[in-house]
Amino acid sequence: MDFIKMFREDHDLSNLLCDVCDIEILPEFKTPEDEFGHLAYSMSAQTFARTGSGSEYMLLEDGSVGFWGSEGACGRIADDLEEFFELMINCPYWQDYLEEEEYLDREDLCEFARGIYEEHVENAGDHGFDLPEAQRELAACLGMDIKTDLSDLLMRFYHCTKREPRFVSTYTENDGSMHSGTGSLFDR
Repeated sequence: MDFIKMFREDHDLSNLLCDVCDIEILPEFKTPEDEFGHLAYSMSAQTFARTGSGSEYMLLEDGSVGFWGSEGACGRIADDLEEFFELMINCPYWQDYLEEEEYLDREDLCEFARGIYEEHVENAGDHGFDLPEAQRELAACLGMDIKTDLSDLLMRFYHCTKREPRFVSTYTENDGSMHSGTGSLFDR
């Protein structure tokens, strides 16, 4: 299924994705942010989506999905687009799940994920937004399931962020000095 094309053609679906996940699917692939020539990446990529803060989601040369954060975080987030959208729909605020010590035990991870999700549902409800209903609608349109236990999904996410080769960004200062990340979104 061509998920990107689906969102580009269905504006209501695209708006729902933006409401749930703060992801705007771009009308066409773009060159990734390069900070006026200062920023380079370890593999070729095409940006297909952005967040409200300017962070980018990119389709990488190997078919996986990378993330570049407007605060400098960079790394692989999913092994393919289907896995990416499954993660986004089930864990719309995925950065809240970046607590590496929680991934040591599946039972602890399940409890940790449940707590974060319940907090997100409550926060959305405080703003008059029914997060679970919006997630179900998105999932149905994409032929995906909403997970009651997020531990398997989050473990796939965790292993994806750690696999080699890592997706790394390098920033080159005007004086020629360079700064690179580790390529793991868990390294904060």
